[in-house]
Amino acid sequence: MTDTKLWRSPVNPEAAIPLQRHWSLWLLAASMVLAIGLKSYAPLLGVPWSVLALVTLLPGLGLAHRDPDPRWWQTAVLLVYLIILLFFTRIDGDTGDAHIIELAVMLGLGALLIPALAARFWMKESLDYQWVSGRWSLKMWLWLVGGFFLALGIMGMYFTWWTPELHHSWPLPPRDDPTRTAEMWRLFWGCNFVGVWDELCFVNFVFVLLARRVGFREALLAQAVFFTSFLHEMAFVGWGPVVIFAFALIQGFTYHRTRSLLYVVTLHLIVDTILFYWIANRWYPGWGWHPG
Repeated sequence: MTDTKLWRSPVNPEAAIPLQRHWSLWLLAASMVLAIGLKSYAPLLGVPWSVLALVTLLPGLGLAHRDPDPRWWQTAVLLVYLIILLFFTRIDGDTGDAHIIELAVMLGLGALLIPALAARFWMKESLDYQWVSGRWSLKMWLWLVGGFFLALGIMGMYFTWWTPELHHSWPLPPRDDPTRTAEMWRLFWGCNFVGVWDELCFVNFVFVLLARRVGFREALLAQAVFFTSFLHEMAFVGWGPVVIFAFALIQGFTYHRTRSLLYVVTLHLIVDTILFYWIANRWYPGWGWHPG
């Protein structure tokens, strides 16, 4: 289940990858960084980052159109669609009703359902949705435990020393506010919603489609760029890009080894639980594991 050939095109798994496809991929990845990862940054010399993103997006799309494999062009179109969709979505840690509805529509329907339908009926190559692939081995169970403690330590350093102001990316009311418990639960479920979405979008959609056209290693790096750009814009400032890029590589590699979405989602939700714990503890020092 770990042979990289499994990720290649079902039509011609041994096809050589044209050089222009590599260029096309990384130009589109650069567009994701410029349009989404730097979305909230001040313009460069008066030029918005979204305009600079077009400088890489259009050539990347043009090279994809000239690719001998029409499915690479279709893949590139779906990646551009995702970039544009995320650009017009407000991406932050707000848990208000209006923002929750916006994220549900834009991220749920727009970024998951439409690409899945496009892959199935336009590309004629369904996304994986490989939720379970046999029984979980002892190593898999041990990695979940190890991931818990690794996340606890890294998140602790991230929130405490590397970027002490990080918790402000997720606003919460004062300790004595009567809405505190309700807002904490909203944040908890919001973190978990985004965590599941991350895996369905960046692993099951971006990573899987890329791996079929450029192979495992390059797809792994590229999906990590997409993954990191989104979460950096959402909340993970400071040392966030380093932490998230490493996490995205781990998640993509883990899916490659296990071919189990359930497993990578479970691992992500463990990390999100740790994330919520540190957010709450930075807002309310000494807070325990459960809202109350």
